[in-house]
Amino acid sequence: MKNDHMFSSEEMQLVTFVLGKENFGIDIMNVQEIIRTPSITAVPQAPPYVEGVTNLRGEILPVLDTRIKFGMEQAQRDISSRVIVVDVQGKKAGLSVDAVSEVLRVESDRIEKTPAMATDMDMSTISGVVKINDGKKLVMIVEAGNFCSVEQTARKEIRSQNAVKDGGKQEAEKKIDEVQLVSFLLGNEEFAIEIEHVREIIRYPEIVKVPNLPEYIKGVISLRDILMPIVDMRIKLDTGNEEIDDSTRIVVVDVDNTRIGLVVDRVYEVTRIAKDTIFAPPQALSSESGEQLKGIARVDGGKRIIMLLDSQEIISQEELQDIGSLENAEAGTGEEEILLDEIDEEQMVVFGLAGEQYGVRITQVQEINRLEKITRVPRAPRFVEGVINLRGDVIPVIDLRKRFEIEFKEYNEFTRVIVSEINNKKIGIIVDEVLEVLRIGRQLVEDAPDILQDQQMHRFMDGIANLENRMIMMLNLENILVEKEWQRLEGMKPEAKPKARAKQPETPKLKKQGRGEKNDKGTDS
Repeated sequence: MKNDHMFSSEEMQLVTFVLGKENFGIDIMNVQEIIRTPSITAVPQAPPYVEGVTNLRGEILPVLDTRIKFGMEQAQRDISSRVIVVDVQGKKAGLSVDAVSEVLRVESDRIEKTPAMATDMDMSTISGVVKINDGKKLVMIVEAGNFCSVEQTARKEIRSQNAVKDGGKQEAEKKIDEVQLVSFLLGNEEFAIEIEHVREIIRYPEIVKVPNLPEYIKGVISLRDILMPIVDMRIKLDTGNEEIDDSTRIVVVDVDNTRIGLVVDRVYEVTRIAKDTIFAPPQALSSESGEQLKGIARVDGGKRIIMLLDSQEIISQEELQDIGSLENAEAGTGEEEILLDEIDEEQMVVFGLAGEQYGVRITQVQEINRLEKITRVPRAPRFVEGVINLRGDVIPVIDLRKRFEIEFKEYNEFTRVIVSEINNKKIGIIVDEVLEVLRIGRQLVEDAPDILQDQQMHRFMDGIANLENRMIMMLNLENILVEKEWQRLEGMKPEAKPKARAKQPETPKLKKQGRGEKNDKGTDS
């Protein structure tokens, strides 16, 4: 019956695939390619059917689990599993399927309207069905446009507004009486460098050895096409430890427009300290150590000592010339061009959460601290762990795993609190670990895929940094809480505790004692 057909008498090619015992097809005109299941980066609070994102030859590709989309049970991947990359009006998505069957050529007049089926499967994205093998096999045709359709949002405009906000806020947040430091361990001692001299912090890389150099110059690496010497501060300052492990980091600093990598045992924290806690180095120190030390800070009532290094004195010009870095710097871009490069860069703090990597623009980070004692607060939102005392300021602390509805993990030595000041309100964010401070070109930060735009997660996301071998999800901490949540946090005042204590003396009520007895005046008590 022609009335039951919905297509004109044209030919259609379908890429057919299998989900469980069901057969599906998708118009070959929407299929860009078919690939094996790649490494997928999970996105928290994405729709259940969104597995995450992957890197497809430099492009960010969202991957959808078609089983979940159709209300079917999840299944283990095997050698037959594939991802069908579809392109709908320039928007790409990957559809994970159990197996790809064949390319089927059918006449459109054989395609019938979708029948009503007694099944839990979501049929809203099925545009029709075709019977093959004399009706023994039914292939349901997936409408790619409906399957991948999402509400569009103006993410670029929001991101540019945030960048302007962050740029203006960077100067406003500077406090005259404080200095912001990146502190790190060399052996058992804590050292620090002012954050304005730190370009980034990276993991220990493969280093090219250079002969006939001092022992503390480990060699050179190429960091984004710039030759950079690596100085092992542990050897240079004779801390007695030269081991390389998962905690070893390279702190990249600028010395006279030349970048140098400093090997440290572990990056400790990013913190702010009052300038009046910094004192000149004792004269008893050797001349070399005295030149490298900019000052000594006494923190926590003198229980903690931080030695401030002068980045400009860490390595001499003669040593730079020995490895050719000075010539490379002079032959390269001038100071004006370097400043232009920095304008086109994003500097971010990268942290780990449930095996994935996230980034926060450094303009939104005030400091990074170890997890100290947390005071629980009654009736706080589920994701608020409590409050901490940060040098006299009581600030609420949010567990980001709970905020993103990720399985809870016990805190350990790597757990850190990222402190941010948002709308003149300080807040702490608990993360699994802080990995590095990184600079990347702004062109590498792309908008989140449209499939995520109409979800709650898009409020938090500020794009995805698409690097060569990994993806970093950029977060905007300004949107980590909505207005009513901020209001609840404002109600978590420490002043509320004394009021509760004031009622305690009233607890023993004399009227309950000796009920019916007479007092001295002969009246009922």
